[in-house]
Amino acid sequence: GRLSKVSRHWLFAAGSLCVAGALVHLAIPIGGSAWYTYFGAPAALASMADAGLARPIVTVLAISGALLGMAAYAFSALGFIKPLPATRLVLAIVGVGLSVRGLAFPLVAVQAPEQLGRVCGRCDGLNAFVGLTSALCVFIGVGYLVGAWRHGAKT
Repeated sequence: GRLSKVSRHWLFAAGSLCVAGALVHLAIPIGGSAWYTYFGAPAALASMADAGLARPIVTVLAISGALLGMAAYAFSALGFIKPLPATRLVLAIVGVGLSVRGLAFPLVAVQAPEQLGRVCGRCDGLNAFVGLTSALCVFIGVGYLVGAWRHGAKT
């Protein structure tokens, strides 16, 4: 069968959240180091932004590109854009990756906050930022997993 109404809505929401995340990341350089810090970049990246170095911009461009690529696969599975290669596989990889990230960050934030703090400037323990971003990752990840499962059922 085809993607059910619920799975279509969930995958659409997941893809749309990826687009929103990409737009947020693209806006971060506008606000300078304060925005890098607010949105969870490591302190070193915010300092590089203050110094006018290219790495912070390259980083947000890479993250935005990845998020837009993920969204393209969701929208391809939904039939909004042309079919992309290995759609079911990519949906599954994205789903597993984001679900693991969403489940692991809170655990690592409790067990080894100093380790998490190296990759996330606002992840120095279990806090609202870790909770919100983790919940978003689980929601999006499960949306992609549902999309992969249902997409495979229609071929």
